[in-house]
Amino acid sequence: DLRTPMTRLRNICETALQADGDSAADYRAALADCIEESDRILRMLTTLMDISEAETGVMKLDKRPLKLSDLLTGIVEMYQYIAEDKGVALSKNGPEDLYVTVDPGRMTQVLANLLDNAIKYTPSGGRVVIETNYADGRWEISITDTGFGISPKDLPKIWDRLYRGDASRSTKGQGLGLSFVKAIVQAHQGTVRVVSTAGQGSTFTLSLPSNS
Repeated sequence: DLRTPMTRLRNICETALQADGDSAADYRAALADCIEESDRILRMLTTLMDISEAETGVMKLDKRPLKLSDLLTGIVEMYQYIAEDKGVALSKNGPEDLYVTVDPGRMTQVLANLLDNAIKYTPSGGRVVIETNYADGRWEISITDTGFGISPKDLPKIWDRLYRGDASRSTKGQGLGLSFVKAIVQAHQGTVRVVSTAGQGSTFTLSLPSNS
């Protein structure tokens, strides 16, 4: 999976070196493409390192108590314009006085990954709903969409690193988002599960102990 961006990077450099009489603007464009490919590789490596640290228990989490509704409101506001541009209705339901103890930065990354996927794979006219609940000493966040859903053959593999199902191959991505989600949630002593029907949508649910 790293071979593809590395090959693109090398090809850009070779093409620029072999070209005769190119202008400074052409060389600048080639260098810009090199930077873009390098950034893509660095993002992939950084995410892989984060997953590895979370899975092996060495990731340092800056946990603190915070109001869950405030965390979700910030994420929803961040994605509201993206959803509107695509014609997807985005809403949030749940109690306003629910407090959790998490690493806010890492949990924002987790929820942003799930919300981004939900909007990305939901066609215009669909909806995405975020719901929160607290029961039996655990809090839950569910993100439900009316999108394409996940096929039965892809469902067991979606948490694997670098795996991309049939429906996701036509969209940009590294195939690391759900692996990252699972690793970070488990680092918080939690679980994540999904219920999905192809052609009808998916529901991803995070569950964490209240004292996580």
